[in-house]
Amino acid sequence: MIKKKLGQVNRLVKDIVAFEEIKKNKPEQTPKAVLVSIKHHTIYHRFFYLLLKFYKLSGYNVYYPMDFATFRNIRNKERYLGMIVREDNFLIVNKKYKPENYIELKDEMFSPDYFSAYFENGNQKGNTFHIPMSFHPLMYHYGIWNRPVDIYKKRINSLFCYGNFDSQAYLEIKRTEFSVVPRTELLSYFKSKSDFVAIPGKSEMLKAIEEESLKGKYAFAIKENFELPMEDVRETLSHFNFYFCCPGVVMPLCHNVIEAMSVGTIPLIQKEYAEVMYPNLTDGENAIIFDDLQHLDSILSNLFETPESEVSRMRANVLQYFQNYLTPESMIEHLNESLRNKELVYLQAEHRTVKFVR
Repeated sequence: MIKKKLGQVNRLVKDIVAFEEIKKNKPEQTPKAVLVSIKHHTIYHRFFYLLLKFYKLSGYNVYYPMDFATFRNIRNKERYLGMIVREDNFLIVNKKYKPENYIELKDEMFSPDYFSAYFENGNQKGNTFHIPMSFHPLMYHYGIWNRPVDIYKKRINSLFCYGNFDSQAYLEIKRTEFSVVPRTELLSYFKSKSDFVAIPGKSEMLKAIEEESLKGKYAFAIKENFELPMEDVRETLSHFNFYFCCPGVVMPLCHNVIEAMSVGTIPLIQKEYAEVMYPNLTDGENAIIFDDLQHLDSILSNLFETPESEVSRMRANVLQYFQNYLTPESMIEHLNESLRNKELVYLQAEHRTVKFVR
């Protein structure tokens, strides 16, 4: 009991010190300002961090006046949400710095019911805006999201995939209304192919890339065997023509597809997954889309025979899509336009979002 009390006191002291430090943050010399008046921040978790981070990366002063209780709630609630108050010079919380002109974000402007258009309205968005998927939050946190990558290098004509394939976690999606094939089943499907390769480690991967021994292969970096370091993700993806998109834990969307598109690696993706990305991905333009495993079979039978001119055309479209919709600047530009037009903005909330469609 005494140890627990001491721990609580210790945390309180650390929080008090951290709050006094963050109150010292001052605005930068820019007319661009966003004022956060959202009270229900904990609904959105990592996606709330990403929303504010994109404003910061787009050159905005991010004003979030708060008292100590709110600060403690954010700081200690959830890992990614807490980064908004743990990152240096991110938020301006001191009320005395409130600007005269700003874009204000309020609770009523946002909804976590991200997939209502897909399941209830025939995927007709109406007067709404869906904040798109992004890289893993830590990529922005560590400043590795925009490291220079040579996207015009000679590429390996193969299909690459990486990520977590935990058999328990990734079966959750089967208990939702989504009809995508779970990633565990997709892995089993590819393992049955003679051209499947499980990359055992970083050194083996680098050697295979250098020797082009993965040409014509389905190359998987499976986290349980070899976790691709986050700082190597985009550079690794840039070596391949195609990327196989696996769905997330409880929804089709996953950050991996965005990371692949950022370097022009063409997504091979299931139809439902492509249709809950906004704007929707288009088959033969900025993606290769399959309906089911039987259809995937037919696509794989001649995937590596795709003419280089077609690959180059699609790669350019993928890069253009990323620049138009998925960079921090382009997303904030579209978001601000929607706010001016008083459109409802859908912001993901992971498991909470999926509960709306169960």
